[in-house]
Amino acid sequence: MDVKNIVRLDIIEGKPRTFVYGENLQNGLFLEIDGKAENAVLGVEADYEAYKVKLATADTKRANLLFHCSVANQYDERKLPCEFELEAGRPGRGYQPVLGDIVTIPEALVADTVVEKDELKLGADGKLAKATTTGDTVIAVVEAKEDIVIPMYKYEFGKQGVDDTVQKSLVIRFV
Repeated sequence: MDVKNIVRLDIIEGKPRTFVYGENLQNGLFLEIDGKAENAVLGVEADYEAYKVKLATADTKRANLLFHCSVANQYDERKLPCEFELEAGRPGRGYQPVLGDIVTIPEALVADTVVEKDELKLGADGKLAKATTTGDTVIAVVEAKEDIVIPMYKYEFGKQGVDDTVQKSLVIRFV
């Protein structure tokens, strides 16, 4: 089974925003608002405001930044929440981070190896990178490293067992 990104909203005061993206999208990526989206999901005109987004880059302005954290709605009851990926064209949920917001993301979404108190900047393809120079625009600080344990259930020859999967994660605070 391909486990997708597990994220956690620890402390969020940032504004939630609805967005639409043209490809499948895992939680935890950083997005850039790129205008208003057409509000016709599945051919039905919606009555809410939605934004078009693209993956954030180092050039993304803070006012256009979204942290992707959609609710893991599954339409296939055979899938687990850890298999959730937002389908292309479906509305997703993002948060505009504000000073002091704290979220937990997979360590794999940071391009470099980091430790507690390291400063983070926007990197390429919606991911973060370690801020290494004085001129870097720091958006977050690593507060802690932790493991998120994802119980994985397997059924073999009538025997039920559990093989846990561990996601290496970072607790980050927006600055």
